[in-house]
Amino acid sequence: MKVVGYGDQLSVAAGGRIEFKVSCEESSYQAQLIQPSHLEGLRRELDAPLNGRHDGREQALPNGSHVRFERPVPRPAELRLELWIQPTAPGRDEQALLSWADGDGLFVTGEGRLELRSGGAALTASAPLRAREWYRVGASLGAAGAALSQVPLRWAGEDHVRGDLAPNPGSAEFWIGRGFEGKIESPRIEGVAAWDFSIGIQTTRVHDTGPGALHGEVVNMPARGMTGWSWNGDHVDYNRAPQQYGAIHFHSDDLEDAGWETDFALDVPADLPSGLYAIRLQAGGEEDQIPFFVRAAPGAEPARVAFLAPTFSYLAYSCETSGTKTSPAISEAERARKEAELSAADHYSAEKELRSLYDHHNDGSGVCFVSRLRPLPNMRPDYISPPISAPHQLGADLHVIDWLRSSGEPFEVITDEDLHRGGIEALRPYRAVLTGTHPEYWSEQMLDAAAEWIEAGGGFMYLGGNGMYWVTDPHPERPHVVEVRRTHAGTRAWQSEPGECFQQTTGKQSGLWRFRGRPPHAAFGVGMAAHGYDHAIPYERTPQSFEERFAWIFDGVGEDEPIGDFGAAMGGAGGFEIDSLDFDQGSPPGTVLLATAKDGFSDSYNGVVENVLMEGSEAKASTNPAVRADMTYLEYPNGGAVFSTGSVCWGTSLTHDECRNSVSTITANVMRRFAAGG
Repeated sequence: MKVVGYGDQLSVAAGGRIEFKVSCEESSYQAQLIQPSHLEGLRRELDAPLNGRHDGREQALPNGSHVRFERPVPRPAELRLELWIQPTAPGRDEQALLSWADGDGLFVTGEGRLELRSGGAALTASAPLRAREWYRVGASLGAAGAALSQVPLRWAGEDHVRGDLAPNPGSAEFWIGRGFEGKIESPRIEGVAAWDFSIGIQTTRVHDTGPGALHGEVVNMPARGMTGWSWNGDHVDYNRAPQQYGAIHFHSDDLEDAGWETDFALDVPADLPSGLYAIRLQAGGEEDQIPFFVRAAPGAEPARVAFLAPTFSYLAYSCETSGTKTSPAISEAERARKEAELSAADHYSAEKELRSLYDHHNDGSGVCFVSRLRPLPNMRPDYISPPISAPHQLGADLHVIDWLRSSGEPFEVITDEDLHRGGIEALRPYRAVLTGTHPEYWSEQMLDAAAEWIEAGGGFMYLGGNGMYWVTDPHPERPHVVEVRRTHAGTRAWQSEPGECFQQTTGKQSGLWRFRGRPPHAAFGVGMAAHGYDHAIPYERTPQSFEERFAWIFDGVGEDEPIGDFGAAMGGAGGFEIDSLDFDQGSPPGTVLLATAKDGFSDSYNGVVENVLMEGSEAKASTNPAVRADMTYLEYPNGGAVFSTGSVCWGTSLTHDECRNSVSTITANVMRRFAAGG
């Protein structure tokens, strides 16, 4: 990508200010404020002071986590270093364990050997380090010469070497774990500092229990709350035995904040309608669009309807480089075709080592943190997702926003971050709230707020699939970062290591909300049932849907009319990731099944693994009756109600034939009833 950028926020209130950071290989680029749309008649170029040509400059990505210190760290003439390490990729490039800015310190060479450096000379261990083995490492340097040792915790292979390395006393900028792949625990410089990583696990602060109080700060969000050398399996919750969780896992591709300089800003007009906007960047014949949401101006008269943009889910999928690995059931020929569809955005993410929550780090461990303060090249209005060859996440939700703009019903946009931070107050102004197509990642605060709002009389429209699935938490000190740990159950792209299933950010159990006793079925009527990647199918009404009390939902739709035999994603309204009604999983007794999409799914559709206790043939669509997308309706005692469609593809069918279709009609009927408070 010759030009790429990001904003300092994903949403901004009308009347507020948002800053944009750009990296450009060309000498200049063109910027233009736009309102994107899949419908040609709704696309707009808007006047703004930022419009026009800007000077280009490249901005680097400072990948790699470490600990930094605000003041120089002394290096005594008699230097003794001690620490525990678990290297996870010891032969991958040179890595630093404890290092000073002048080049002295303790390193792992590109050949995977421990090395002590001082004054331009080095003492190197004779035996290479083994991956995923814990070692007690010691190094000394002084008048008696130099010594280096590595003692494995479990297996044979002690290595002790001595040399004539000369001491190089002084004081300089100092880092722990810069470029390292793996865990470090209990590093200490005798007489200077002794760092205890088990203190303040939920913070970004690193505590020194030594005499100098040389406290530090983690950079680029390495993983904490990780098992250390002494973990014995008795406790899997780091709150119960923090002394066994004194390790930090560093990665060379961690990135919390790209730290790019601002190129221009937008002072959002106070009267700009709430919705999705973007900055279009053009240079060298290429284009990028930086999307952002505009919320209503503070104090403005609220609309009756709100669209809840699933920004936590956007971040979870942002920069995904796993590509077609998320499509295990497709043929090799189909996989090759999809690989050929990878865009410049996909290649940029891979080349720059930008990671999603679906990816693995360079050392093979799963990615549990993502940030919005970096380029997000696949979070674009026009992005096509390779696994389904169709819009996904933001691009799919743009169909819902286009439909709302076409409906004539005034609406506002709020985001996951707004709901997490504001709780029920973020929902209170509205009578109807519509979700995006794939609101998979929800925090506890979001679930609490939605449940309270619905029970108080709100009308909630869950227009997606695979929603409210993973426990998700923004970092309390750095809200631009969200955390997800993928535990040992659930349909998952990677799996947490034993003992590492509690969120660093909250100290609470991670994984599926279902296994925290809060299945999506309980609040919204349906929950994740299956996933597939080839095609989607229409819904058919159930006999109960023809009861008089539900006639308003289907007003304008023929009795035998297929619901959604069309769509911009996979050709139908029911598909990709789908949810079903399941009373055993917590669907309330009053949940009514209105329609279902079930006949016609291929065996690329598999039931979710958390519903399978023993391996067998019942996972496939042809043998598993749970592989279906269910449309449900659920009324609450105080006038609240939930309408759920149970499919990621529902929203991408709304705009078919300029919004003149059965999916649009049903959605409009429900939205208007909810908005009217009925």
